[in-house]
Amino acid sequence: MNFNWIVFTDIDGTLLDNDSYSFAEALPAINFLLSQNIPIIPCTSKTHPEVIRLRQRLKLNTPFIVENGSAIFSPPKYFAEPIAPAVYSNFETLILGKTYQQILECFRDLRESFGLNIRGFSELTVEEIAKLTQLSPEEAELARKRFFSEPFVSTADLTENDAVLSFVRKRGCRLLKGNRFFHLLGDTDKGKAVHILSKIYKEQSLSRRPFKTIGLGDSKNDIDLLAAVDQPVLVRKKDGTYVQNFSAENLYITRLPGPAGWREAIEFIFNQKTE
Repeated sequence: MNFNWIVFTDIDGTLLDNDSYSFAEALPAINFLLSQNIPIIPCTSKTHPEVIRLRQRLKLNTPFIVENGSAIFSPPKYFAEPIAPAVYSNFETLILGKTYQQILECFRDLRESFGLNIRGFSELTVEEIAKLTQLSPEEAELARKRFFSEPFVSTADLTENDAVLSFVRKRGCRLLKGNRFFHLLGDTDKGKAVHILSKIYKEQSLSRRPFKTIGLGDSKNDIDLLAAVDQPVLVRKKDGTYVQNFSAENLYITRLPGPAGWREAIEFIFNQKTE
């Protein structure tokens, strides 16, 4: 049976190299998907200004999911019916999380209630963010423009602290652990956003062929994404390890890390050698 495929992908450490931020090793597979008119949907902790720039580099015209599932952005008139009345940066925007002000209030309450040694992006300078991420100052400025979530650095793994997690949940928020930072956001995640966007594709498609979804990720905050798709892919890290606390009968675990693993997975799923 033929399918309409949709590819949802994490960015840092998955489609982009975690150190150089290059997608060169994945480019043959990206070009193959584009040649087949298969949508590539970034699903990332990055901000929408960051993803807008990345989409230009990748030559994508598709919707995208930002700040760990906090909002879905769609180009105007991409779908027959608008996905939401809100508009940010000329994109139709379906907001699933909380406002940045609400997130910051929760963040400050969390720090004060537990006496935590944590610093958020709102408190870090552009220079500090650039040093922590190896981004250029210009790119770090885009990463600092948060709308729905607050990445932060912590000396302890707060996702293993039940009292902290309970505190956050009672305020209608979530705490996630990424490759470099912890992320405080509203009560949403990448998986919820993937489910919603997949449903929009299915409801607004003119094709009678069924949809199948692929999800690629490399870290704990991608588990919800992987659980929401038909074909999950775990991309190895550079040290050869991969996230252990996710399993699925058809889970594909790459042999290669980062964008090389991304290409490997696409070639495996489509049984297609890309050049």
